[in-house]
Amino acid sequence: MVTTPLPIIDSVVRSVCGRSIEHLAPLAGGGMNETYRVELGDAGTVVVRIARQPTPWFIDEAHLMTRARTIGVPTAEVLGLVHHDHEGELLSFSVQQFLPGRSLMDQVDELPAVDLERLVVDAGEIMARVHSVVPAEDRGIRHELRRPDDDQASRIARTVSEVLDPAAAATVVRGAEFLRREISTRPTPPLCLAQGDFLPKNLLVHDGAVVGVIDWEFAGAAPPAFDLARWEVSAGRPFNDRLDLVRRGYARVADPDQAEAGLLPAFAIDWMLEMLAWQNPATPAQFRRCVELINRYTGN
Repeated sequence: MVTTPLPIIDSVVRSVCGRSIEHLAPLAGGGMNETYRVELGDAGTVVVRIARQPTPWFIDEAHLMTRARTIGVPTAEVLGLVHHDHEGELLSFSVQQFLPGRSLMDQVDELPAVDLERLVVDAGEIMARVHSVVPAEDRGIRHELRRPDDDQASRIARTVSEVLDPAAAATVVRGAEFLRREISTRPTPPLCLAQGDFLPKNLLVHDGAVVGVIDWEFAGAAPPAFDLARWEVSAGRPFNDRLDLVRRGYARVADPDQAEAGLLPAFAIDWMLEMLAWQNPATPAQFRRCVELINRYTGN
């Protein structure tokens, strides 16, 4: 369903591409934004992303995508950014090059296991290339470990107890204690450019190769362990517990042990506590995955 009025989208596309829309179709994913595939006839196809934020959006994302693309990371070219006031609401548009392919996650049931493993290894190499970019201090989100307070940990534990059981809630409390200790004792790690949502759902695969990394909205400065931990927690089946494949590809460019710097458990628990505190809760399967990983990381 198109939420933004079509005439507004068409006006933005014409201002960037010089052509009117011939066909528009919503795309799955896109994070918090509207995302459309837009056909321009013989002028080709573009992707239009639309955000509703109080300040102009997509500016840092476009800058960081360009920096990553200059070192060989497959990202779409941003053709234009437009900010439009509609009935007192700011709409931010990012018109991007269309990349062929479908997400790696969408092809899980179609590809042989050997091809899935090869693609994940290739993805690990791409992740390492992203991490080779020196982050800009004034661009993107800065991802740091967050110290959970007692009230937050108690609220999450109550939710986990309701969804699973008291033993699982005790595991979450232990995870929060582990994270506090790590923050208190670990030195501040060096920062790199992190993609922010480097997961199979955001990797486009076409003709047997990873041809695009999409959704850079959460990119910014972070230790390399940040992206690795997100994959470990949220890659989904059949990629759960196959961080070894990502590390294998990563090693083509950089040392994955040095990248993790012992911080993967802390960043993973940090992310899991955020997931478990969402207002729209994670699924029971995600709850169980989080408890399983916290048990593993805390030595139980």
